[in-house]
Amino acid sequence: MADRAADLQTELAALLSQHEPTLRDYERADLLQLEQRCAWRPGSRPTRPEPMVVAFLNFFDRAEQEELTDRTLAAGTVDELRRTFREQLARDTA
Repeated sequence: MADRAADLQTELAALLSQHEPTLRDYERADLLQLEQRCAWRPGSRPTRPEPMVVAFLNFFDRAEQEELTDRTLAAGTVDELRRTFREQLARDTA
């Protein structure tokens, strides 16, 4: 489980390094708001999200699936991924 969590941390870091440098301030704020109000969850997602948003949606969907349904991740792994995501985006807005 620890190895898979480390793999997901690496994958999140890669997604952030791919997309973050091109984020405008409003896009960064939108991503933070989406995550903070749990808008990644079905039923509260943006309609027709940008491809970059879809990449993060898909990532968190898979991580939640692995933790909650497949039980291949330790409890709290997704929370840690979300915390990392928020901290990285918030750091660059400060």
